[in-house]
Amino acid sequence: MQTLTINSTIDSMAYDIIIKSGTVIDGKNAPVLGDVAIEGDKIVAVKSLGEASAKVVINAFGKYVTPGFVDITNHSDTHLTLFKYPYLESLVMQGVTTIIGGNCGASLAPLASEQAIGAIKKWADPSEINVNWNTVEEFLSSISQLRPGVNFGTLAGYGTLRRGILSGEMRPLSIEEREKLKLLLLQSMQQGAFGLSLGLAYGHERVSVTEEIIEIGRVVSQTGGIIKMHLRSEGFEILSSVNEAIRICRETGVPVQISHLKAIGRKAWPFLPKAIELITHAKESGVDIDFDVTPYRTTGSLLYLLVPPGARQGGFQELFRRIDNPPERTKILEALRGHTLHYDKILITSAKIKNIVGHTLTEIAEEAGLTPEETLLETIRSNEGRVTIVGQMVSMKNTRMALQDKNSFIASDGAGVSQDEMQTGDLVHPRSFGAFPRFLGRFTKELGISMQDAIGKITSGPAKKLGIKGRGVLEKGAFADVVVFDPKLIRDRATYKNPFRFSSGIEWVLVNGIPAVENGKLVQARAGKAIKRV
Repeated sequence: MQTLTINSTIDSMAYDIIIKSGTVIDGKNAPVLGDVAIEGDKIVAVKSLGEASAKVVINAFGKYVTPGFVDITNHSDTHLTLFKYPYLESLVMQGVTTIIGGNCGASLAPLASEQAIGAIKKWADPSEINVNWNTVEEFLSSISQLRPGVNFGTLAGYGTLRRGILSGEMRPLSIEEREKLKLLLLQSMQQGAFGLSLGLAYGHERVSVTEEIIEIGRVVSQTGGIIKMHLRSEGFEILSSVNEAIRICRETGVPVQISHLKAIGRKAWPFLPKAIELITHAKESGVDIDFDVTPYRTTGSLLYLLVPPGARQGGFQELFRRIDNPPERTKILEALRGHTLHYDKILITSAKIKNIVGHTLTEIAEEAGLTPEETLLETIRSNEGRVTIVGQMVSMKNTRMALQDKNSFIASDGAGVSQDEMQTGDLVHPRSFGAFPRFLGRFTKELGISMQDAIGKITSGPAKKLGIKGRGVLEKGAFADVVVFDPKLIRDRATYKNPFRFSSGIEWVLVNGIPAVENGKLVQARAGKAIKRV
């Protein structure tokens, strides 16, 4: 267990904090035994410091000292937990010090019209927070005043941008509207957004042709940033969707990051190795494309996304109309029966009607005396579309392959929450509490991934891809985002039935030089900053 020493006499040359005698692993260089010295919010030395003194000395002997983990695919903003639980305990307690929001085409800025915020309604009710901003600059200023528990940066969501320009209409953009959107995106990038995010599986973006996206995406190259993609399909059409991502990367000249790469549904599982092969070949040919993956065999998603895309066309209101129309409802049910959905493994984690939370679709169907397909539609309809699920629809063999791949990063695809969330009656995916310790504690040894490479996948790799300066590294002048963990004890403890359990083995977490975890215990510190691409 870590020990904390307070020096009784501090000379004028003493550091604020010394992390002493740990195995320093920065994800770029070979592990070394050494010390890390911190002054204020910066690292001032990474070397053997001998008898140097400090106000706080952390004994890290036998432990690993790494940069704070960078969660490149996080939804704390669009799920509004950033505001409800600003300490973001579930992330801090697994070693996360920086998160990137605005993923999957939905961001909280820029808001060009009242309809723009509608991009998050599938996850949360925006009326629950005070939205007192329009631009990315104003939004990040609000985050600075909020002082979250971790550093926060954002992408500009394409769905949010389109809704802002089209006032909620769902159609291709006109030439004039494209120009307006490009100007809005450029302004957002200049104000600190890290890039453009796409959620091409969702209705407002699904109508966009690839050429439109390429034209818009070229704006990102003017300021330097990335295009981050929720693929158009994670099922039968995953290969064409990956090819679309490669084409966007090649023709825009902008680095592309595929979010939470996976193949959903047993019939789609054989396509994932080929999808990774396509990415590998593109990378070898000079295309700057990578992907991130979550270390679970289950997806955390929205129930309505299991409905065939044609039935979802037009948004929730059109979907509800089709469900209520007998001939169209029959067609949707027939299409659902043609899929290989394991309803006994699809668990409801949050819904407007609370008594279905914690039950599978099979259990709900048996109770209601309906078929699973009918239950799926009725559940969507009666809860106004806002139903989240956990489903065992991903191959563990594929997950291992993706985790091991040299072009992958690791992300939670979750949100920061408090253990108080369990009082709402909803569940969360265990990834929100355990994604990074699960990867480090379970999969690195199993897959033969060196700790140096593993740390690179969650620190320097995503930080470099995003263009985050001074984070994800342990070097002089970098921000003091640091994690100390015990390699023998690090483990996720969150389960599907009890997801509100902190991980073990994370002993110290510093965010901008301020302890957020001390000796394995959470400290109520909110030392995070709003960060920008500069």
